[in-house]
Amino acid sequence: MNKLARGFSLIELMVALAAGAFLLAGVSLSYAAIKGTIEVSKELENAQEVIRYTSKVFNRSIKQTQLVPSISADKSTITITQPEGVIACNGTLTTGVMTEVYSLDNSSLMCSLNGAAAERLLTGLENVSFSLSGELVSIVVKPQKLPAQFGAGINIDVALTNTILVNAYGGNSV
Repeated sequence: MNKLARGFSLIELMVALAAGAFLLAGVSLSYAAIKGTIEVSKELENAQEVIRYTSKVFNRSIKQTQLVPSISADKSTITITQPEGVIACNGTLTTGVMTEVYSLDNSSLMCSLNGAAAERLLTGLENVSFSLSGELVSIVVKPQKLPAQFGAGINIDVALTNTILVNAYGGNSV
């Protein structure tokens, strides 16, 4: 008896090769989709952190001032006068009346105290603009790589709390 070793036919090999290619393509597409989701998630996380920090800085600064801030004509700069004994934009305690000037310079939020050289507070901003309506300061912040559904940026409204109280109680801040 002649015993021949039985192997796989050409058709069987081609079917196995096609099935393997199909599985490999599925794994590759899944990897690409997951990688894209992770990149978008990181961009959103960065944008959220930029907005959170910007909100924190301006909430502190605007709420503690007793005077109405001034905004430049092009709405790109805000000047806030701080009283003695509050925290300035660089984290120090003011020893007298100080002027903070916030501006955007090459994707960095900058703050200058009393006309000194500006210090970088934050990077990753595409645009920031300010407007004043009565006793409400509106700040539009657009982080870099902000998804298109957010349009021109995120709006942060901050009330001039201390200014309102000073005006209500005739010059006595609370």
